[in-house]
Amino acid sequence: MPEKLAFYNPVGPEPPTYPLPLEEIAPGLFFADLFSLVNPAELRARGIYNVAAARNCEGSYPRDAEWAYVDEPTTLFALAEVRRSGYPVLVHCDGTGEGVDFVTALLVMSERLSVDEAIEKVVQKFPYISLRPTSRRQLVGFEGMLIEAERKKARLYDHMTSADQEIRQNMHGLLSKYLRTRP
Repeated sequence: MPEKLAFYNPVGPEPPTYPLPLEEIAPGLFFADLFSLVNPAELRARGIYNVAAARNCEGSYPRDAEWAYVDEPTTLFALAEVRRSGYPVLVHCDGTGEGVDFVTALLVMSERLSVDEAIEKVVQKFPYISLRPTSRRQLVGFEGMLIEAERKKARLYDHMTSADQEIRQNMHGLLSKYLRTRP
């Protein structure tokens, strides 16, 4: 059975048929759905100059805004870095679900939330949105990759710390030996 393309929750509330303002999902992370009006004045007023948009979005973004498509993997990592730097980001979804996947992955990556916690943050503001089943599996795999990368970093840091201590001890021993043998 083919998967539905629409990302709307079939058992939840109906999506609005009128434009809604963009919503702040987490500090500095804004989301606009298909029905949201996105205009340059509002983005400038909120200091948003970094936008990730679905390819079909008809957004009117500030001319000086940096924007990229949500289906490009480098966009996720670039915008996670922008968020870590303290600048706000907007994700504009077109209704195919890519934007929901993207904002969820961004929350998992930059806020260190689980996939379920990230989805809950999105659904709190947009109750008619749900993830596609394949998206959930992919996001859980992505979350697992991030956790494993953090574990590897921690092991590497521990190894570097113990190696540093060992080098200091060896240097101290060599220096002591050298100073004792000097006439």
